[in-house]
Amino acid sequence: MDEARAIGAIKALRGLSYATDEQGNRRPFFVHFTDEAAIALQAFREQCRTWEADASGLFKTHISKMPGLVVRVANVLAHLDWAANPDGEPVTSINADHVGRACHFVGEHLRPHAHRAYGAAKTPPEVRGAKVIAEIIQREGLRLFKVRDIQHRERGGLATAGEVKAALNVLMDADWLREIKDGTGGRPSVSYTVNPRLEGQS
Repeated sequence: MDEARAIGAIKALRGLSYATDEQGNRRPFFVHFTDEAAIALQAFREQCRTWEADASGLFKTHISKMPGLVVRVANVLAHLDWAANPDGEPVTSINADHVGRACHFVGEHLRPHAHRAYGAAKTPPEVRGAKVIAEIIQREGLRLFKVRDIQHRERGGLATAGEVKAALNVLMDADWLREIKDGTGGRPSVSYTVNPRLEGQS
């Protein structure tokens, strides 16, 4: 695009008018997805769920936000297409072509870059340990246990009392557990009780 045409496109975008509500106040202009565009977006959501299954940590969080990013990129692409040839009516809908191009950009171009950026950021060991203990609690229906009960299961990263306690602290911060101390003579015995609100959750 030559300079004059680029300037014209920018002016067209800047000249878009606001919509107004019943009282005449300015409000955002709503741009809707066509049925085909909505179907394409849903297919991308399902693809993201597949990618999430093989991801972890910050990269998994990034993938969960990608459908929302596709919506925003598709909107930008629709308006750029119009701004390049602004003779017709301003954008009133986003079609499947806009969504398809946005999905390709976000899924095939941005996702590999995000993997390189986030992939090296590993989950802290105490958080990994907390996830393992949470799985044990849910699978076995534990309600009251001690540190040694977790150690005896010989799970990776939870072999020492220090590793188990660090993981338990994460779960207590998340309101999964509460510490109970039995101070009847000698050194207090510490147990952990599971929040009853977690019963029945998977």
